[in-house]
Amino acid sequence: MYPKNPSLPKGMDIHDWMDTKKKQFPNHLQVHSPYGAVYKMMFFRKEKTFLGSYISCSAYIRQIDSKSIELAEMASIINYSDYTKSVGRYNKGGDLGPMSEKERTEILLPCIEEFLEPPGSKE
Repeated sequence: MYPKNPSLPKGMDIHDWMDTKKKQFPNHLQVHSPYGAVYKMMFFRKEKTFLGSYISCSAYIRQIDSKSIELAEMASIINYSDYTKSVGRYNKGGDLGPMSEKERTEILLPCIEEFLEPPGSKE
């Protein structure tokens, strides 16, 4: 569970908010809605690793009341571009398994926070 779940902008529901996110990150965000007012997202960070690999994170997002959303079952992956390294899950969270506090702080949370940036803040 994300510790600082955001509030929805006034007048928006989760569907409006996700449409805004898709427009904000057209090449970095993959989203689908498995049911109702729940979305599964995968976000690829703009910043790459020193090997040129992408860091991605995923989460389920649901609206918990008229003003708030909740991110749960968060996970992160580094997609290696160096084929001498094992291609697999570098870092796991949520339903995929435990992660260290260092991995959570250095990989997962910065990815989630980049996804949560308001439109226009660092574009």
